[in-house]
Amino acid sequence: MNLLLKWKIWRIESALKNLVRAEGLKPMVWSFGAYYIDPKYLVFVVGVPTDTAKETLKSNSTFTASMKELLETFNWPIQARPEVVFDVESQETVDRENNGNWWYHYK
Repeated sequence: MNLLLKWKIWRIESALKNLVRAEGLKPMVWSFGAYYIDPKYLVFVVGVPTDTAKETLKSNSTFTASMKELLETFNWPIQARPEVVFDVESQETVDRENNGNWWYHYK
């Protein structure tokens, strides 16, 4: 089951990159969490260059809905879908708050 979930995560990350590129931005996308314990323990991070880009994406309800729809598209376990988190963060914020260290930013 873990390999299947890992494969689904990879496909969701790829689709997220395409969603962000469609908005005209160069994304960094990754995930973390203990999904192997329970699929609800999963966070997807969409990294964008600027605070302005972050706010634009976060305020775009269509983009937000499209991110969540990926869980259905790639058949993530139904009971876990409401708990999975999608976060949009900017390099500017990470630079300002954590000296550019994304790991510390999410620690």
